[in-house]
Amino acid sequence: MPERAVISKHLLDELIRAKLGGIPCRGVDPLPVAWRARVNGNCNWTVPGWTGDSGEITRCKQHLDEYLRILRTQFDIPDEG
Repeated sequence: MPERAVISKHLLDELIRAKLGGIPCRGVDPLPVAWRARVNGNCNWTVPGWTGDSGEITRCKQHLDEYLRILRTQFDIPDEG
């Protein structure tokens, strides 16, 4: 697997929020991305949670799943650990 580009947490948050703004999600916001130790070659970040109505969160996450999968294959954030 090719190496991932390293981008700032802030830029990654902006990418996720920009995509979220393009789909019909009302009152749902992702928490800022968080560093995590790399496991089995996966990316080193995660979206640790979401705010908003639980049903709306589920629906919005379904719309974002493929985009988040693509971001996970392409980007890492600076290591913290």
